[in-house]
Amino acid sequence: MLLHVGIDDTDSEKGMCTTYVGAVTIDRLKKQGIELIDCPKLIRLNPLWKHKTRGNCAISFTTDVSKNQIQKVKKIVLEGVEELAELNVKSTTPGVTFYQGERIPEKLRLFSKKVVQDVVTIEEAEKLADEIGAEIHKFGIGRGIIGALAAIGHPLEDDWTFELIAHRVKENWGTPRRVDEESVREMDEKTYPQTFDNLDPEAGEIHITPHTPCPILYGIRGETPEDVFEAQQIVKAEEPIERTILYKTNQGTDEHLKPAKIREAKPYHSIIIKGKVIKEPETITGGHVIFTIQDETGKADCAAYEPTRQFRDIVKQLEVEDIIKVYGGIKEKPELPLTINLEKLEIIELTSTKKKINPTCKKCGKRMKSAGKNKGYVCKKCKITLPEEAAEIIETPRKIKPGLHEVPTRARRHLAKPLIRVKSAERKY
Repeated sequence: MLLHVGIDDTDSEKGMCTTYVGAVTIDRLKKQGIELIDCPKLIRLNPLWKHKTRGNCAISFTTDVSKNQIQKVKKIVLEGVEELAELNVKSTTPGVTFYQGERIPEKLRLFSKKVVQDVVTIEEAEKLADEIGAEIHKFGIGRGIIGALAAIGHPLEDDWTFELIAHRVKENWGTPRRVDEESVREMDEKTYPQTFDNLDPEAGEIHITPHTPCPILYGIRGETPEDVFEAQQIVKAEEPIERTILYKTNQGTDEHLKPAKIREAKPYHSIIIKGKVIKEPETITGGHVIFTIQDETGKADCAAYEPTRQFRDIVKQLEVEDIIKVYGGIKEKPELPLTINLEKLEIIELTSTKKKINPTCKKCGKRMKSAGKNKGYVCKKCKITLPEEAAEIIETPRKIKPGLHEVPTRARRHLAKPLIRVKSAERKY
C-alpha cells in the first residue's frame, strides 16, 4: 500500500533545513530496503505568512510498503525529525503527517493550494487530518503539520520544476561555502534557460549557494532531472559533499499569486491586480520607489524596494494614466497604507506624453524665447511677440515599452516564476 509522508518546520534561523531532514530520512529508509515511488516533493508555502520558516518549504515523499513495514517507516521518520530538527529553538515546531491511500483526497489537494496562497491554522489542519484519516505528530505546538499535510496534498501537475540539492558535511555547517564561481558561470552559460536563477548578472553574484548556516552547499533549479544533473557535472565544489537529493517542486511557478481586485487585497496575500496609475512614482528615503494604482474597487500603493535595483528604473518611468498589471505580496504594516511589494510589473497600455515647446518665429524661423511668466513669447531678433497659447504641443516618445518586467534574481522569491519560464511556449519534458 502507498504510505505518504510529510515533514515541515524543522529548521530555524540558526541552521538546519527541512530538505536535509528529508534527505537523511529517505537515505535511512533506503538502507532498510524501503524505496520511494516517484521523486520526493519540495513545496514552498505562503512566502508572507508571519510564522513562516526561513525558506518556508515542506517536503513529502511516497513509499510502497507492506503492512508490516508501516511501523518501521513511521519510526525512522519520527526518530529522524526528533534527532535533526532544531527543537531547542522556540519558533521551531515540527509536524509530521502520514497518509495511507492510493489517491490523494480532493479536500487535501484544495488544502494544499490554500496553504500556498492563504493563511491556515493548526486547528484547520487537525480538522482536515481527522476528516481524511491522516495521522499527525506534533513537536511542541506542531505548526509544521500544516505544511506537512500541504506537501502530501500538492499534486504538482499544472507546473513544476526540479531542484538538485547538495548538502555539506556537518563540520562545515556555518562556515563560508566553497564553490568555484567560474564553474557556476560556465554551468549557467551551458545550461540556461533549462536551469535558471543561477546568477544575478546585475550584481555579479552566484545564486545557487544560500547565505544561511544551513546544511545546503548549493541548489540547482531546472526544468527536468536531466537538466540539473547535467549542470551538477559542471559545478566544482571545493569542499566535501555529504549527500545530494533531487526534489520535484513548485518553485518558479508563481503559484503563490492569484488575480484579485484592490478591495480583496489584504495582508499575507500575493496578488495580481490590473489598474491605472493615478500617482506618479516617487523615490523615498532608502531608495524605494512608490506609486499608486486604482481599479474600479479602490486604490493601493505599489513599492519597488531598494534591493530590486534596476527594476526601479522601469518603475520610475511610469506615468499617470498608464494601464498596468502588478504582481506582488502584501505584508502586515498597520502604520502604512495598503502596499503591494512588487515582484513583477506588466505594462499593458502607455498613455501618450506631451510637452510644450516655444513656438518658432514666422519671420526668421528661429525658436522664440519666453517673455516672462504668462507673458507669451518674443523673438529677440525680429521683435515679434506671440501669446502663451501659441506654444507648440508635441508628443514625446516613451522609453519603456509594453511587456512584462521582473525583479532581479537576488530579490526574487523561491516561488516567483522567472520571465525565461514565462516566455517558454512549451515545456520540454
